[in-house]
Amino acid sequence: MGSPVRTEDRSSEIYGLIGLFFLSILSLLIFRISGLEFPPVWPDEVLFYSPSLDFAKNGSFRTDVLEGLVKGMETKTLWMPPVFFLLNGWVLQFWGDGLEVLRLFAAILSVASIWIFWFILKTFDYSPIARLGASLLLFTDLLFLRVGWTARMEALCLFWALLSLLVLARKAKWKGDNPLKQYEAFLSGFFLGISFLSHPFGAIFGVPALLLIHQAKAWKVWMFWLGGALPILVWGIWIHPDWGIFFYQFGAQFGRKKDLFQSFSPITKIKVLLGGYESPGLRLFFYLALAYGLWVVRGEIKDKPKSAFFFSVWTVSILFFLILSTEYYYVMYLCIPLSALGGFFFERIRSRRVQFIAAILVFSNIAILVNAYKRIGFGNPEFDLKDRFYEVLGPELKGSKKLYLQAIPDPYFHIQKEYPNLKVLEFIPGELPIPKEDFIQTLDSIDTFVFSDRQKRNEFVQAYLEENSSKFRKFKITAEPSTLRKVANVEAEVYRRR
Repeated sequence: MGSPVRTEDRSSEIYGLIGLFFLSILSLLIFRISGLEFPPVWPDEVLFYSPSLDFAKNGSFRTDVLEGLVKGMETKTLWMPPVFFLLNGWVLQFWGDGLEVLRLFAAILSVASIWIFWFILKTFDYSPIARLGASLLLFTDLLFLRVGWTARMEALCLFWALLSLLVLARKAKWKGDNPLKQYEAFLSGFFLGISFLSHPFGAIFGVPALLLIHQAKAWKVWMFWLGGALPILVWGIWIHPDWGIFFYQFGAQFGRKKDLFQSFSPITKIKVLLGGYESPGLRLFFYLALAYGLWVVRGEIKDKPKSAFFFSVWTVSILFFLILSTEYYYVMYLCIPLSALGGFFFERIRSRRVQFIAAILVFSNIAILVNAYKRIGFGNPEFDLKDRFYEVLGPELKGSKKLYLQAIPDPYFHIQKEYPNLKVLEFIPGELPIPKEDFIQTLDSIDTFVFSDRQKRNEFVQAYLEENSSKFRKFKITAEPSTLRKVANVEAEVYRRR
C-alpha cells in the first residue's frame, strides 16, 4: 500500500493533466470558432502555401505567386529550409486543400508543444499546479495563439525544438548519475536539426540544449552533433544543384534582416517585442508584474537555482536574437521561458501576495484577449471582415488577367475560387533587397495592383506606379464587418491599367 504522500502526489499529477487536457480542448474550440478571421489571412501564408501545395500536387517546390518577381521561384523555393513545405505538402495531400487545413495543423502542433513544455517542467521538479499555471499563461497569451494558429513556420519549429530539449532534460535531471545514451543524444540533435530546417530561428534553441548537456555532464556524447548535422547535410545535398538560386533567394532574406537591424532604433525594437499584442501597454504591465513577482518569490528561485538559471539564460538568449531579427512573429518563442519563470509563482499559490501577482499575469493576458475580441472579432463567428472586403474588391477584378496583391486580410483564396484563370502574384516584401532589373518586366505585364493602406510597399514598385501614373486608374475601396461593432475596417488602393 502506497504512502499518503505518494498518493497525494499521484492525485495532483492526474488533476493537473486533466486541467491541461481541458485547456487544450478549449483552445482548439476557440480556434475553430475564430476560423480565418483571427488572425486574418496573412500574405506570408499564401507565400508558404504555394510551394506546399505544389509539392502535394506535383512533387516540386514552385512558388507561382512570386514567379517573375523573385528569381528562381518558378522552378524551386529555396529562400527558406524545406521541412515546413514538405510536412505541409503531405498534410494537404492527405487532408485536402485549403488554408484552414494548414492552420489546423499549426494549432495542433502548438497544443502539442504545450504538452511537451509540461513534461519539460516536470523534469525541473515543477509541481503539477506550477506546471498548470505556466501552461495557462501560454494558453491565454495572444501572441502565442495568433502565431501558433497561423500557417507559418513558428509552430513547427517550436515543436521540434521542445522535443529536442525534452530528450535532454530527462537526463539532465539526474546530474550525470543516469548517463545520456548515444541514441538519445542522436535523437535530440536530430530534432534540433529538423527544428532549424523548419525555420532558421531554431538555431537559438542550441543555447538551452547546450546548457542541458552541461547539466547532464554529457559533453562526450558525440552523437548529438551527428544527429544535428545530418538534416543540414541532407539539406546541403538537396540545394547543391541550385547553388545560384539558393544564394540569391536565401541571401535576400539575410539582406533583409541586416537592413532591418541597421535601420530599427532601440525604441522600434522594443515596439517589435510588444507589436504582436493588440494592447502593448497591458503587455508591458505583464512584464513589469512578472519582474516584480520574481523578486517576491526569490526564495523559491534560490531553492531551484539550476531551474532559474536555465530559464533565465534561455530568455536572455531569445531576447538577444529577437533584437537581431526584428520580427514580432518570433516573439512567440519568448513566451515559453517566460511562462516557465511565471510558473514559480504557482509554487507558492497559497500565499496571498503570490496569488495577487499570479492573478495579475493571467488577468493581463485575458484582458489582451478580450481587447482583441472587441477590435478584430476574436472568437466572434459573426465577424466577417475578410468576406466583406472581397465583396467590394471582387467586382473590380473582372477582366483582369494578372494581379499584384498586397492586402490584409489577404483575399487570395477568394480570388482563386472566383477567378481561376486570373494570375495572382503576391507582393515583394518592401525590405527585400532585390534589384529592380530582376522584376521590372513583370510589372509591365500586370494590369491590376491592390495595396492595403498603411502597408510598406517595395520602393521600386511604388516608383513604377508613380512614373506610369497616366497609364493607371487609381481609386480606393473600403470594407467593414457586418457586426454591430464597426471597430475594424479595411481600406485599399487599387491601380487598374487603362
